[in-house]
Amino acid sequence: LDYDNDGKLDLFLTNYLDWSFATSRVCGPSGQRMSCSPTLYKGEPNILYHNNGNGTFTDVSEAMGISGHIGKGMGVAVADYNDDGWMDIFVANDNDRNFLFKNRGGRGFDEVGIESFVAYTDNGVPVSSMGVDFRDWNNDGRPSLIVTALGGETYPLFRNEGNGFFSYESYRAGIGFRSFKMSGWGAGIQDFDNDGYKDLFTANSHVSENADLDKQQHYRQPNAVFRNMHDGTFQDVSGDAGHATQLLAAHRGCAFGDLNNDGKIDIVVSAIGSSAELLYNTSSVKYNHVTTAGSYASSNDPRVHFGLGADIVIKEIEVKWPSGAVQVLHNVKSDQILTLSEE
Repeated sequence: LDYDNDGKLDLFLTNYLDWSFATSRVCGPSGQRMSCSPTLYKGEPNILYHNNGNGTFTDVSEAMGISGHIGKGMGVAVADYNDDGWMDIFVANDNDRNFLFKNRGGRGFDEVGIESFVAYTDNGVPVSSMGVDFRDWNNDGRPSLIVTALGGETYPLFRNEGNGFFSYESYRAGIGFRSFKMSGWGAGIQDFDNDGYKDLFTANSHVSENADLDKQQHYRQPNAVFRNMHDGTFQDVSGDAGHATQLLAAHRGCAFGDLNNDGKIDIVVSAIGSSAELLYNTSSVKYNHVTTAGSYASSNDPRVHFGLGADIVIKEIEVKWPSGAVQVLHNVKSDQILTLSEE
């Protein structure tokens, strides 16, 4: 991200646990080694590096108000959630409250996760936050959040209310109960069917290889696809999205982009112990922002995709550049890739 709008990309790193062989523990029932809960370990601060413009970076974590917040970061996504022209940062923390770093005009960050209602679920507890995406999924012009979590929890879906606050929408949106048995890692808010409304994709798998000892959980899981129903709700269409999305594997990261330039968003999913999955979008044939961040251990296509449905001409495209300049294009034809430069 370019946190200070100087035209140079800076670097934000999430950190997880203070682990070493000296602090390592053995967890699980007798004779069955399992992954230890992150609650048994201390968290680590995140790091923000400023781009000096000469091939070097300076650690500005303390000066910018980042290092004082200790968490167990798994995923990070960036967006200008309050429409002030400065990119903000969301960090998904594992079994700890999530962070929302509000950008103070490039001069520093305030951590406002609790007061913005994205630190916890609706019942005031943290979940095993893994991956995250930060995009406008209800076409109100404001980036909202999806966060993946592990089995026995639900995937938090936070809607941006536009007043600095978010509302917890998982159950109202229809993904609460559906995600209860899923363990999610990568996540994406993308318009897969080009109807003008962004859908949801999650890469699923349990964290522990012997999760199958619990008959309610499975290590290898299929991925999930939720179709946006245009009314603030989502429908689980995983079973209808094609056999390729339902392969059982230890899925982890997922990245999105139009790999074959056919105007449809494709997916690459990584997995432990098996080949990566390349999912070509064969479906028939809005606010968005440029970022490669999001999901889990993945980087997306930097091109911005808009599904237009049956429309063949875009009446107006408004581009807000990091410098504050605004560029407007009129009567743009569909089915093309545009390359824009700041005027």
